[in-house]
Amino acid sequence: MSKKRIIVIGAGAWGGWSAYMLQKAGYKVTLVDQYGPGNERSGSGGRTRIIRLAYGGNPDYTRMTHRSFQLWEEHERLWNEKLYHETGAIWLFNNVSDAYASLSKPMMDELGYPLEEMEIDKVRSKYPQFFLDDITKAYWEPKCGYLEAARSCEVVVDQFQKLGGVFLKARITKVEGNGYIDSLITESGEKLKADQYVFACGPWITNLFPGLEGLIYTSRQEVYYYKAPEKHLAQDLPIWLEFSPPDYMRYGIPDHFNSGFKVAYDERDESLDPDRDDREVTPDKLKEITDAIVHRFPALNGTEMIEHKVCVYENSKDGEFIMDQTPGFSNGILLGGSSGHGFKMGPAIGEMVKDKIASGIGFPGAFKLERLYTQERVRNQYKVD
Repeated sequence: MSKKRIIVIGAGAWGGWSAYMLQKAGYKVTLVDQYGPGNERSGSGGRTRIIRLAYGGNPDYTRMTHRSFQLWEEHERLWNEKLYHETGAIWLFNNVSDAYASLSKPMMDELGYPLEEMEIDKVRSKYPQFFLDDITKAYWEPKCGYLEAARSCEVVVDQFQKLGGVFLKARITKVEGNGYIDSLITESGEKLKADQYVFACGPWITNLFPGLEGLIYTSRQEVYYYKAPEKHLAQDLPIWLEFSPPDYMRYGIPDHFNSGFKVAYDERDESLDPDRDDREVTPDKLKEITDAIVHRFPALNGTEMIEHKVCVYENSKDGEFIMDQTPGFSNGILLGGSSGHGFKMGPAIGEMVKDKIASGIGFPGAFKLERLYTQERVRNQYKVD
């Protein structure tokens, strides 16, 4: 009996890894993306994404990241490609609860990943680049680093094609069927048919499933690259993640690839149309982030902002993932709500999709779509009680 034909829509981290894992398992897979793997309009574009285990004690995300670490490193060796760069991370808490770190520790310990509270004076001694007078707690996470984002997507799709998978650059405009997907219609009018469909469309998912509007939304997150002064390069500093009152979360990666000191934030307040909206600098946000980074790293005072990007977040209302059957169709899988923190888990999610189709193994119950009908929208998913 021949293996199922599967179409995966979206060649970002989730779709690309799903296509790769399914093709590797023997399915006949076509991967479709309108702009190409890891393109800058998508949620998987850009140079880097952080991968870390601290997850506020959330068991699903901790285990999925643990598995993803294994798969990233396994496939780096298999493909002879360097995609993960380990730096360690310092978690800083500025007069707010350190629960996000302290609740992470027991499960990380169980899996063999250290997360240790670090005395402020010790941080100051080890990393004098930081201004720490307003920091009340600090934690050190050694097994942490950054992944090459867009390049990883390109590598995964290339490896998928080497296994015999088919990549198609096309825009899907319509899902046809009644309770069962009969075909997908492209912008050019072509019909694409398969036995099973996986939708990992990121910010375009509501175009295909309008009923998801209000449950999923897209936001713009500005990313800044500053000219790095001496001792602010990747070999000098770890990744840093900071919580500040009332609910700010900012993070950054020291200069890597000679591209500048990267600084970003997680707020999800401003909407964005991934096809049409402008992606220019917002002066007020630039000032806010520049003031914050100069406060934390005084040597950056007066340095220039050398590059600006807009990162696209495709968010669920509660900031958590969606992994479920497509609404109204029995032969479709919906992957959504990556909410800015899903890139790192691409390999584990791809494996879970393969296991679901091959063996009927269910997705975590917490990721069911139905929960969102009664959820209130949150600003980010970092707050813990």
